[in-house]
Amino acid sequence: MVFLSKDRVIDRFAVYRSTEVRLLGGLLAILGLMFLVPGTYALVSNENPDPFFYPAIPLITTGTVLFLLFSASDSLRTVNGLIMIAVTWFTMFFVGAIPYLMVGMTPVNALFESVNGFTTSGSTTVDSVYYWPESLMLWRAMTAWLGGIAIVIIFIYILPLFGMGRIFFNNELEGSGSSNYSMKLQTAASSFITVYVVLTVINFLLLILLEAPFLDALCMSLTTISTGGILISDTSLIGSTASIQLVTMIFMFIGGTNFYLHFKAISTRSFKIYLHNKELRNLIIYFFLASIILFIFRVGDLSSIGLHPENYFNEYWETLFTVISIGTTTGLAVYDFTQSSEIVVAILIILMMIGASAGSTSGGIKFSRIRIVMGFFRNSLLNILHPNAVYSVKVDNEDVPDSRVIGAVSTVLLYMVTVVIGIIILMSAGLEWVDSIGLAIGSVTNTGVGFGHFGPLGDYDSLGEPLKIVLMFLMWIGRLEISIALVFFTPAFWREVKYSYRSSKKYRNIRNDQ
Repeated sequence: MVFLSKDRVIDRFAVYRSTEVRLLGGLLAILGLMFLVPGTYALVSNENPDPFFYPAIPLITTGTVLFLLFSASDSLRTVNGLIMIAVTWFTMFFVGAIPYLMVGMTPVNALFESVNGFTTSGSTTVDSVYYWPESLMLWRAMTAWLGGIAIVIIFIYILPLFGMGRIFFNNELEGSGSSNYSMKLQTAASSFITVYVVLTVINFLLLILLEAPFLDALCMSLTTISTGGILISDTSLIGSTASIQLVTMIFMFIGGTNFYLHFKAISTRSFKIYLHNKELRNLIIYFFLASIILFIFRVGDLSSIGLHPENYFNEYWETLFTVISIGTTTGLAVYDFTQSSEIVVAILIILMMIGASAGSTSGGIKFSRIRIVMGFFRNSLLNILHPNAVYSVKVDNEDVPDSRVIGAVSTVLLYMVTVVIGIIILMSAGLEWVDSIGLAIGSVTNTGVGFGHFGPLGDYDSLGEPLKIVLMFLMWIGRLEISIALVFFTPAFWREVKYSYRSSKKYRNIRNDQ
């Protein structure tokens, strides 16, 4: 995780300075190397490896040259960090779409598949996965896994280089017991990625032990811990064995849990860390109560068609799986919930919007932010009763700084406004209100499933290309926690870009004169 450092021997080859270009080079080389994995699988399974091997060589070559020729900039500003975020995501999106294009997808569909993978959304334009090469479906799962790592790199490695990391780090780990966290952020990123890889391997081995097919187990392990929910299946996990569903349910929850807790538990070899964390206990209670409420309404819906009491356990199992899947924004399904009543759909929408823990790979507003906002509203009501009193928002008996409270409230409001705008755009295009709500919320929260015609058994291929572009935009800004993505569309950002460019140019001229 120090590939942007200026102090390594390899930097002696550099003749130019640009942290952004250096990052671009490293990213291109990494993506080229990643192409070798599905390419090798295609070669072994007698599929055409050209969609992966052909772009891999120029990507690795170009990326390596850029990485060697450019070293990190001497002067960096916050705007440089934001540019690097944009470079990271758009490079992944467009490079990741190359294999889809080469196997015959339209440009918009190819880009859609790449965006939904890297943002860990899991929505798709593929009407049948069995029509496409298995190696392509492996790449689709890999993009979700890489997208989960990208979140860690952005929030815990890239942003710290520009003075923003500690702020976002604290926001992401709010409620995880990280107030006394002292590890260097770059070291933390490496540690978290190690935990991410270890959990993926454990998930894969468990699925193999449960006799899941090799490719299914590999794709499932890649997209469960990343809460991407991308499988080589047209029916998600409907009809799969209970043991596979159980392992998947556990790892969906792990993916939706703050990764700092996993890091502490593994590094200290003490799983009591989980038992002592209040936010995790609250999250478990929240999912359990939601499953009970949802189960009651499901039983009410099904009793009219003669549901027998002996089937209650199976119904609750499906309900619990759905709550964890939707609550962690993974989007996997063991039954088609699009046929449920309005109240069941409303509960699922709430679960989508809230999401799971901060510091996890799940999307949504995040459970910890909801706790902060609820504390804020509670204090507002108390101030009406006691105008002269001073109240502070507390999380796990610790005071939350006003800046984080404002950040949490702002994020919630931005989520709501973005969803409403998305719904209006989709309804204006002629979609039904149920479809529009599901598509907008499923995209912004990176859940990847909706309701109506776009549930777990549906696909997005029937949508027009303009709507697919809208949904890609919603997935991207949802993955970047709304506020960071929207900064790119402000005049102030572009003024900062212009000023930063002029400053760096002036700095280079001064150095050359010396």
